[in-house]
Amino acid sequence: MRNYILILFLLIPTLGISNNFLKFKTDSVWTSPDSYYLSKGKITTLVNQSQYKNWAAGGINNLSLTLILDYDYILKQGDFEWINRIDGAYGIVKNQNESLKKNEDRFELYSLLALKNKGRWSYSALLNIKSQWANGYDYTQGFANSQVRTLKTKFLSPAYTQLGFGMFYKKDNNFWFNYALLSARYIMVNPVFTESLADGDNYFGVDKGKTGRFEAGGIFSAYYKTEIMKNMFFENKLNLFQNYLEDPLNIDIDYIISLEFTINKFLSTNILVQLLYDDNAAPEIQLKEVFGISFNVNF
Repeated sequence: MRNYILILFLLIPTLGISNNFLKFKTDSVWTSPDSYYLSKGKITTLVNQSQYKNWAAGGINNLSLTLILDYDYILKQGDFEWINRIDGAYGIVKNQNESLKKNEDRFELYSLLALKNKGRWSYSALLNIKSQWANGYDYTQGFANSQVRTLKTKFLSPAYTQLGFGMFYKKDNNFWFNYALLSARYIMVNPVFTESLADGDNYFGVDKGKTGRFEAGGIFSAYYKTEIMKNMFFENKLNLFQNYLEDPLNIDIDYIISLEFTINKFLSTNILVQLLYDDNAAPEIQLKEVFGISFNVNF
């Protein structure tokens, strides 16, 4: 099943092309003065390559390819508004004298239902699902310079499902935030990772022999996108989770920053930085940066 999903993800760029995705009225279809729907998507193919030959300072030849999917669907009917976002990415890298490895793997579904209260404020209910597409491995040095890989993650292991109720503020489609004061999160894992745990150990917070962990807390999510200069777009996606039941001052952070400089309709330069903090996954702050030239298809 996972292979079919990956194939579909790779084929999405053939579905269609549009442009001016930031222009709200261009992409929106109005059905009445206070009702509309908006559908916009983008596939980014990011390439990075380094090649060395007789280079005195040394270096490692490498080639990486990353596919990034962004899709938004917004439906408004009177005082109700339904905001949906799908983010996905999968990347591979080939270093000289090493096997093919993945260097990017994530997917996220964010769905928010808002009922207008007053001004720019609304009551809200949200559903958020995060996981990854494929197996993840930890690589160590083996005998005779060989690499030994150990399975660390799988498709939907871990998978984070969040449900929350709170208040939503929206200035426009490029700036909004939501605070779900009453929220629950469930972390699902494959039992293959918890069956052999030592007593007292856990896997992404899930104890030995179990397949999930329940948490109750608060969720803060925000989105902001702007054109900082002509053809240069700056985008921010922030998600915070506070667990009321355990270490409430220890807040989980997922922050993605992307900077895109548009060259033409199809080509751009992209920088993507992701900062993660979740002490159930790792005790330190996790940081990832991806930079390269990309080919873009809007639909």
